Amino acid sequence: MAHSPEKLVQYICTHCQVTHAGTPIHVSSGDHRFEPPETCGACGEAEFVSADNWIHSHQ
Repeated sequence: MAHSPEKLVQYICTHCQVTHAGTPIHVSSGDHRFEPPETCGACGEAEFVSADNWIHSHQ
């Protein structure tokens, strides 16, 4: 079976809107799940929304 690449999950800081790549976390099946960083590298805030949900969370 051919390897199918995983899609990177991106997160957007709700404070300054800088986009971050999700941190890959290995799971038992050999795949990954992605989590937002602990804090934004640009502003230091800690609240993120996945890029897929950004349009729905924006006010």
